[in-house]
Amino acid sequence: MNLLIIDDERTILKTVYSQLMKMDLGMERIDIANSAEEARQAMKQYSYDIFLCDIVMPGEDGISFAKWVLEGHPDVKIIFLTAYADVKYMKEAISMQSFEYVLQPAGVEELKSVVERAVFQIKIEKKNQEMMNRGAFFQTHEEGILEAGTLQYLEGRSEDNSYICRLLSSHGGNEEGISCYLPVYVQVLKTQKRLDKIERPLLRVIHQNILDEVFQSLKVSSIILLGEQGADFTVLFYWRGDSAYEREVLSDRLDTFRILASRVLMTETAIYCGEVCKRDGLFGCTQPLFQIRKDNVRQESRVFLFRKDEKDSDSQSYKLQLGTWKRLLDQNQFKSFSDSILSYIRKDFHGHMNASNMINLHQSITQLILVYLVDHQIGSDRVFDENLSYLTYMNAWQDLDQFEKALSHMIQKLQELMGNGDSRNVVQEARKYIKQHLDSDLSVAEIAEYVGMNPEYLTKLFKKNTGYTLKEYIVSEKMESAKILLSTTNLPVTLISSHVGYGNYSNFTRSFKQLVGCTPMEYRKGVSNQKMQ
Repeated sequence: MNLLIIDDERTILKTVYSQLMKMDLGMERIDIANSAEEARQAMKQYSYDIFLCDIVMPGEDGISFAKWVLEGHPDVKIIFLTAYADVKYMKEAISMQSFEYVLQPAGVEELKSVVERAVFQIKIEKKNQEMMNRGAFFQTHEEGILEAGTLQYLEGRSEDNSYICRLLSSHGGNEEGISCYLPVYVQVLKTQKRLDKIERPLLRVIHQNILDEVFQSLKVSSIILLGEQGADFTVLFYWRGDSAYEREVLSDRLDTFRILASRVLMTETAIYCGEVCKRDGLFGCTQPLFQIRKDNVRQESRVFLFRKDEKDSDSQSYKLQLGTWKRLLDQNQFKSFSDSILSYIRKDFHGHMNASNMINLHQSITQLILVYLVDHQIGSDRVFDENLSYLTYMNAWQDLDQFEKALSHMIQKLQELMGNGDSRNVVQEARKYIKQHLDSDLSVAEIAEYVGMNPEYLTKLFKKNTGYTLKEYIVSEKMESAKILLSTTNLPVTLISSHVGYGNYSNFTRSFKQLVGCTPMEYRKGVSNQKMQ
């Protein structure tokens, strides 16, 4: 990308040139011209994308020169750089759609900003034009209708298969020798980007580019079908029947696509891969993918392979656990109740926790909790609030993370409502954890996470059972440990400070004096004197 500066004032010309040369603008050339005529001569040798042009110049002015440039090069960006804030000039500059109008003296940052914006716009316009030339950025109206009809058919919202036949024909999918198809559903689980802010045609191009790159060596073609809402989409792969591919090979490529897409778009995706089939079998091979998506209650980011002979695991082994969970709940052992349920889901179910089983488990646990509320005359409005509505809880079976958060919220509420319950065990666990980690910079949040409790509630519980807040107790235990080290070892005080989790010696000394009444050195000296006596 090249830039030309035009100004009859040589001082301004050199100043602007010097400023631009120091900026990291990615320019191949930055040239200068002292007049419109010199600029014309420069344009005979080089093509320029951006012009920084003064308006008032002897001979031909900047407005006239810019009009001449835009007639032959309508895509260039003209930035008028002038000390004259004349309304006439401004109106004329705006009417000819110049890129910017900047008054001198312009600051370095302002100059850099306006040039960078011009660079960005040129790059975007060039990319858009390239996409349009390839027919990739904007699909024809007919193409959009065919894709929408195909998606409705594959999702079971329509029985009309004429759209998919016409779509495949338009892509060469009905050409003789092309007979193998593979339906794939891509679900976006998490994203750090606002994908809804990206134009859908551009989003399609990004996905298509990654797929083309990954499957190029296999000579597999693909059609992306974007959903009407959200970021999820369906892909139809197709290839010639004489090119036989194992589905595991295709699965490896899909996993590569998943990883590359996560890097480009900063997303976590789950990919549900159907079976290889003929064209008339696409509907039957696509439908199960939507069920597999529902069964992914763990929200795992990986490639899922569907097989027709795969039997649904309808395990009801959790019923053996219901008695244990009921006893824990009846004994107000709330944390143990919660831990046991979550441990079962994560470990004991051996990966069989699909949507159907999760619904049954969720219903059974809900029944245990509701019976407990009735038995203890606790209104449901005291458990379900603005942080967790009853409706949100009833839908939490769809996502394991949501279910875990909902269960944790209810357990916390029950602990608050029922008083101590198993609070004594929680406090003991917290105290034990503090003793084991005196050499680190302990935080209340860290301890609360360890015992599985809300930090504010744990602090309240700890204070009620010990008379200390968590922070007071941590400092007290650290100082007791420090006193032992000061009186029984010859370790330097700075080393003792780090042994009890203080990275800053001054903070340690200040805390010690506040609690003990003297500095660590004074304490050691006092203990030493007592021993001598």
